[in-house]
Amino acid sequence: MVDDRHAEQELPPLDTLAARLEHLFDKIRPTPDELSDSDEPGRKYTNKEIADKINEAATDTGVTISAAYIGELRRGVASDPRTSHVRALAAAFGVNSGYFVDDAAARRIQDQITLLSELRRMDVKQVALRQVLADNGLSATDTQLIEQMVARLRAVAEGAGTRTTSAASDDRR
Repeated sequence: MVDDRHAEQELPPLDTLAARLEHLFDKIRPTPDELSDSDEPGRKYTNKEIADKINEAATDTGVTISAAYIGELRRGVASDPRTSHVRALAAAFGVNSGYFVDDAAARRIQDQITLLSELRRMDVKQVALRQVLADNGLSATDTQLIEQMVARLRAVAEGAGTRTTSAASDDRR
């Protein structure tokens, strides 16, 4: 349990709309479908791209927004957007609109974004293992030890596979 509190402390505070919006820009990346061939994979969204996403949906939502206004929201210059803008921003990033107004929802979504970022960086199996171990009450230290053991076993198995393949090819000579 101490480890859970420690993990929460590592997450940045989301005490303002600007901080919450900036967190989304920092953590959520354009999908491969949204990138052009010349774009760098993993780059951040621009204000214009988010505004374009919102404006493209305007025929359904009736909401439009400018890139400049999104920039003002990110900097905290504008801090009281219309509800329709909050909903549109949330939809553009694929999060629940409660993220912007409810502290518990913001924390939950922040945790989910962190998990998704970890899934992108790591092997999904390793993340699943961590979750299973945490669900069974193992500490972060115990979990790390088990991950190291699994990695070592994998390396030994791969080494044995390489030696077996090498030995087999030597036998054929």
